[in-house]
Amino acid sequence: MTNIKFLLIGTSLSFIPSLTSAQCVATQDCATLGYTETSCNGGKGVKCPFGNWWACFKTDSEIEQQFCDKYGFKYTCTGANETGGGELCNNKYAFCTCADGYKWKDGSCTKTIPAVSCTIGTLYYSDGTCSNNLESGKTLLGVVIMEKTTSYSGWIMTISPINPSISWSKEVNIPGLSNCTSTSCLTDTQDSCTNTEIITNYGNSSAYPAAWAVKNYNPSGTPSGKSWCLPSGGLLNDALNNRTNLDRINTGISTAGGKKIGFGTSYSYEVIWSSSEYNYSDTWGFGADKSGPFYMTYNSKYCPNGYCSVRPVLAF
Repeated sequence: MTNIKFLLIGTSLSFIPSLTSAQCVATQDCATLGYTETSCNGGKGVKCPFGNWWACFKTDSEIEQQFCDKYGFKYTCTGANETGGGELCNNKYAFCTCADGYKWKDGSCTKTIPAVSCTIGTLYYSDGTCSNNLESGKTLLGVVIMEKTTSYSGWIMTISPINPSISWSKEVNIPGLSNCTSTSCLTDTQDSCTNTEIITNYGNSSAYPAAWAVKNYNPSGTPSGKSWCLPSGGLLNDALNNRTNLDRINTGISTAGGKKIGFGTSYSYEVIWSSSEYNYSDTWGFGADKSGPFYMTYNSKYCPNGYCSVRPVLAF
């Protein structure tokens, strides 16, 4: 009987280590359990069962601030030329109402620039606007030389030559380009790009350097789908062969810091190549000296006095 008792006692004690292991767990600290604050504003929170740690709830104002920030209510509208705009959220606005002459842009009321029509002599920018001034932060493309009408495109020209000394070609009489021996037949006012395409399709840059210089001209800001072109004789005639217009254009060029058209020394002047032929050996070019604007033709194979320039034009 005694032996049986000892056997039972020994058997029951053999289960104690495993029983103890199953019931005992390592102590966890409050931070591990998610209680990371030592106190809560106004006691709004749950205290850790041990230690002095709390899991705090957001206050109503904190919840409101988070909501207002999410939806852009962050402006006090107390700056110059600003007043509150729309609804308030946590005492702030999503935008401000601006005083006359100002508009809301990039988080503040900025002075608006009055719209200026794209008239002859104004500066033309890549965003399609024009100004009498050189505007900072905008990409200047050129100066307006012809105004847009219901029948015609408007045209701009670069404020300086992209090449101040270049020949027109090794030969002329290009199929598709008509010869014109008088200003009365320069009716290709809107054909600058058509002429340029005919020339560049007919020969390479070695044969027709002036047209190809323009074809390869593509400055930053050039509108998508638009191409710069060698101006037609008709465009140069209509746009520049008028002293009043030429003065307005040169005023715009001067404002932009470019090189004025023509007006060289008493013995030399700039000749702007056109894309129009005069005859089998000459091309139309526009020149202006101190006495005023005038037209002249030049042998296309060379540049007299080194003043034959390329000034690309762009339709708008």
